[in-house]
Amino acid sequence: MIDAKTLGRLAAIDEKSWGQIYKQLVRYADFKLNKAGFQIRTEKDSVDAEHFATLAIEKVLEGARTWDYTRYPDITIHLIGVVKSLISSHFKSSSRSIIKAGGGADEETVLASDDANDDDVLNDDSRTTEGPDEILMTAEMWQEVASAFGDKKDDHAIFCEWLYSSPPRDIVEAWDIPVTEVNNVIKRGIRIVRGFYNKKQP
Repeated sequence: MIDAKTLGRLAAIDEKSWGQIYKQLVRYADFKLNKAGFQIRTEKDSVDAEHFATLAIEKVLEGARTWDYTRYPDITIHLIGVVKSLISSHFKSSSRSIIKAGGGADEETVLASDDANDDDVLNDDSRTTEGPDEILMTAEMWQEVASAFGDKKDDHAIFCEWLYSSPPRDIVEAWDIPVTEVNNVIKRGIRIVRGFYNKKQP
């Protein structure tokens, strides 16, 4: 259920602006699908960029994906995050997948060593870092990550974007947020994944 204040802000967006926002979302979704080499193989995959753009708007209007207008005053930025999350969720529909996080080529692997330190992978300064981390993600792990982020849907979307090979610098540019904030979200996600692996060890 959407709250009255958020509904009021959404209602204040005129029809022309909604049209422009929709076009931006379709272009972004199309870019993401093409970049991932998306191909329709099953009936479930019979979706396109317009599907994700429309679904993202519907979820925000329904209140299923809460718009934090204080943090993201530009609704387009929030909706792009929702589209990212929806596409990631669609790709995660298979039972397990191996993903190369961060899009980097560094030799450090976060989950390969118990001695790995978050700061060895991500630096909280003016630079962005790009982890190469190859992580085996099962359906159970995806659920664990989503649950751990809880109501912080935007943070969850940022971490999923990093998992799907987007360098932090690209995320910073797309979301227009400080690099330290992106790095902190990624660090948290890494700790969640590492904790999951530690729980599974005998």
